[in-house]
Amino acid sequence: MQEKHNNTQILVQTIRKFIRKDAILNVTNIIKKLHPADIAKITQNLAPDERIILIKSITDTKLKASSIEHMDDYSMAARILETLDPQESAEILKNISMYKAADIFDELEEDAAENIDNFLDNKFKEDMSALLKYPEDTAGGIMNPDFFAINKDLTVEEAIELIRKASKEKKIIYVYVIDKHHHFIGTVTLRALITADKNKKIESITNTNAISVRTTMDQEEVAKIVEKYDLLSIPVTDNKNRLVGIINVDDIIDVIREETTEDIYKLAGTSEEEMDETGVFNIIKYRAPWLLLSLLGEAVSGTVLKSFDGTLKTAISLSFFMPLIMALGGNTGQQSQTIVVRGLAIGKFDESGIGMILKKQLKTAISIGFLFSIFGFILAFLFQHSINLACVVALSLMISMFTSTMVGALLPVGLKKLNIDPAVAASPFISAMSDILGLFIYLSIATVTIKYLGAF
Repeated sequence: MQEKHNNTQILVQTIRKFIRKDAILNVTNIIKKLHPADIAKITQNLAPDERIILIKSITDTKLKASSIEHMDDYSMAARILETLDPQESAEILKNISMYKAADIFDELEEDAAENIDNFLDNKFKEDMSALLKYPEDTAGGIMNPDFFAINKDLTVEEAIELIRKASKEKKIIYVYVIDKHHHFIGTVTLRALITADKNKKIESITNTNAISVRTTMDQEEVAKIVEKYDLLSIPVTDNKNRLVGIINVDDIIDVIREETTEDIYKLAGTSEEEMDETGVFNIIKYRAPWLLLSLLGEAVSGTVLKSFDGTLKTAISLSFFMPLIMALGGNTGQQSQTIVVRGLAIGKFDESGIGMILKKQLKTAISIGFLFSIFGFILAFLFQHSINLACVVALSLMISMFTSTMVGALLPVGLKKLNIDPAVAASPFISAMSDILGLFIYLSIATVTIKYLGAF
């Protein structure tokens, strides 16, 4: 992986040098030997003006289209198309996945979109408009409306002939079966077609229990279904059960990567858009809300300290172990939160499995709290040679780590129950809550101990 990354960087630097020297032929010679995915990666690592020169240096329209299709950033792809001849841009859009073409077209500036639109045929524009009416993060938004289906009333012989003709233009993974009103009936395997009697009706060999999804289903849920049933492609139906498109596994891989990236950024308390930002103030805009929440949390922590001012003055040695209580509580809370959020995101736990999550986290919280309370006791005794203080630190660690672990597990589950993305339970929030709870627990136990057993 590191070697591949280094190769990309070397190619970026090499192409950048050739572009600066206006040696475009050299750029063309390098690019035509690369895979479209590698070209897309290189393009995204170049400056905006360099990207345009690189794409224009590609002489093969299909390679150019495939390279743009592999780009993760549709806005970036749109900016490139705006610099090309409108007819060429239209040809590129026709040679990429329909849902990606629709998303890129939607990112175009109004004037550029109108110019390119003049070179698109009506069928293409209708298909694109049909996709754009669905939210981009739904099955309808990522489906491909260009699919192959056969009527249930055909004979096996007629169906095989149609498949033979269609396979010259389309990549057929599954054979979908519909009725005359385009209602989805099911699927037929190629093996079933080949082995069946040629005069049999397709309906008689159709698997009517085939998995399908609605256009309104969230793309993340679609990805879970494809993963669960090991599908290479999944049909998409509208609210009247009419087959309107299909989603292939390569598009699902893009969805999984997109959703995972989004969750990682949310867990860190920022946004994916920050990666493409160059302005410091825009970056602050993404980070500031969670950091402000963390600031408020730490302000509450300060209030907790102030309310226990008398206790701290009586036993100044308590302050030595406050960072220990806060750090371990915060870390265990974040660990628990990450495990639960990821489990919910990949569908490892469904609604019926939430009790199992909490039961497992409860056991973990008790075990880890007990283990580190022993470590805390030993550490406190070695540093201060006080049994009472060591007991306070040990008990506080056990309770605060238990509490933080349960908060880290319960918060995402609660958000899930409210139909809110569990990933918004970001680490800064969990950390602030753990600090407040840890300090309160620690100083409360210390106060009670001093009151009944005396100062340390």
